[in-house]
Amino acid sequence: MSGGHDIGELFDGRYRLERRIGSGGMADVYLASDESLHRRVAIKILADRYTRDEGFVERFRREATAAAGLTQPNIVAIYDRGEAGGEYYIAMEYVDGPTLKDEINAHAPLPEQEAITYAQQALSALEFAHRAGVIHRDVKPHNMLITPDGVLKMTDFGIARAAHMTDMTEAGSIVGTAQYLSPEQARGQQVGPQSDIYSLGVVLYEMLTGDLPFSGSSAVEIAMKQVSDPPPPPSLKNRLITPALEQVIMRALAKDPALRFRSAREMADELERVRRGLTVSSATQQATAVMAAPTAVMAAAQAAQAEPPPPQGKRSMMPWLIVAALLLASLAVGWVIYNQYSGDSGVSVPDVVGLTESQARSQLVSAGFTVQQKPASSDVANKGRVVRTDPEAHSSAPEGSTVIIYVGNGEKPVQLPNLVGANINDAVQQVNALGLVPHQNAVTSPQPSGTVVRQKPGAGQVPAGSVVQLYYSSGNVKVPATAGLSCAEAQSRLQGVGLTGQCNDTPSDTVPAGQVISSIPAAGQPAPQGSAVQLQVSSGPSNVPVPDVVGENKNDATATLKGAGLKASIQKCVSPGSEPDGTVVKQDPAANQSVAPGTTVTLYVAKATETTVCPT
Repeated sequence: MSGGHDIGELFDGRYRLERRIGSGGMADVYLASDESLHRRVAIKILADRYTRDEGFVERFRREATAAAGLTQPNIVAIYDRGEAGGEYYIAMEYVDGPTLKDEINAHAPLPEQEAITYAQQALSALEFAHRAGVIHRDVKPHNMLITPDGVLKMTDFGIARAAHMTDMTEAGSIVGTAQYLSPEQARGQQVGPQSDIYSLGVVLYEMLTGDLPFSGSSAVEIAMKQVSDPPPPPSLKNRLITPALEQVIMRALAKDPALRFRSAREMADELERVRRGLTVSSATQQATAVMAAPTAVMAAAQAAQAEPPPPQGKRSMMPWLIVAALLLASLAVGWVIYNQYSGDSGVSVPDVVGLTESQARSQLVSAGFTVQQKPASSDVANKGRVVRTDPEAHSSAPEGSTVIIYVGNGEKPVQLPNLVGANINDAVQQVNALGLVPHQNAVTSPQPSGTVVRQKPGAGQVPAGSVVQLYYSSGNVKVPATAGLSCAEAQSRLQGVGLTGQCNDTPSDTVPAGQVISSIPAAGQPAPQGSAVQLQVSSGPSNVPVPDVVGENKNDATATLKGAGLKASIQKCVSPGSEPDGTVVKQDPAANQSVAPGTTVTLYVAKATETTVCPT
């Protein structure tokens, strides 16, 4: 690409470029904001040198169109493609997560169950693409993205067919990255679904060992090893790999496509058996046995070369052993191919796609199969009609086995975009435009008022007519709990959610001085963003006025003080006046003074026999 693009640039009058998130020989990828639909997208802008090749441009258009038709949860969605200022681009779903290659580099070897889960998701994507007639031809962990929820999404469908990247072998005739290349790709031969299966076998091998089956100093050297060298069993590099899983990997890496899994679905089903702790199918056992036979022959040949010459007059048996081993290997290969493609009692599955459920059932039963029906999404035109079968049409299956027919329900899934971060009004318009039903829910959030903070269901395929719950910021935030904190601590906590705090001294007999008693609004209640919360901070116990008890009998005065929360201390003295004995003639503190609860009030009580004169 000539010169690149500036961050902040409005590309093609619609996409605001935020930052570059990837770069390669074929294209640069930017994170951008779609200012028409208010969503974040990834924009792949092809390198300038490709735009001058008319043949490439035509292939790119054709393959981009094919990729745009692949709507499946494990495939990165293509939103738009076009040309702007002589540059061709694709706008696609933005996945905020690492590539599988990043996960391998950081954590390999991955746990067996985790590796199986990723592989099965990739196989679901490949199965969907293969049914649509699209062969990826560049399956590698770099083209697999992991969402925060652990969903694997494959990208670059169709694009890999049109581009001749710098790390591809023999540009112009062979497409694929050398380390993940199938043998037939390395030879420049026609590729099919089994080519993608081989590449995924390499990915699964790498997830479980952290290494690739083949390495070398150049792409050509690696490609030659893909053609001729047997892959080392992954258990040599990770002894924790179960034998059943190793058999699945080795079958996927068979040099002969006929020995590999016949479809992505078959490999996914085999991995499910491994996940459940079951043994692999007889087909996988036979295929791996055939693959092991040439290795044994090579070992025998090497032994023959190393064997010293036999004594004069005595012939070596080694040549005969080699011939016997080759013969056994040939028979094994023939046996597997015969079983897989002819079958001992195999029957060709009729093509019933497009027929009604009853018509399809009738044909399949007539052919000797039992039938199981399952619903499948489809457009309205195919409602009530078979949209696919398992096994597929024209494949061989044992007589009496079950064929699953998937009958369309007329509800083709809708691709729901990620609406988090969008304005609620724009989000509602987008949901309505997709034929879905928006429900708005205001929630407290530190996000700006009207911003969508959560959606349910999340981005991805949803049934037509689904209800989409949109949770948007009401402009309020939830007041955090501050009781027991100091004024400064409470103010800091409020600032953390976008509020301010104003401290007010409040007497309290129960909360220690300096601690927050409560807040207005109370903890857990909503408050407008940026508003002030009143914090009631304890100033300690509240004071009480001293009662006037002068002139009262000492017993009555003592009771009055006790009732006010005060204590009494009696001091007897000679009254300067004529008050009778037992009368309070003076008090300290004086009446109506404000004192803390529990304060002791001294009462001077008249007593004629005392020598000390009462104070005046």
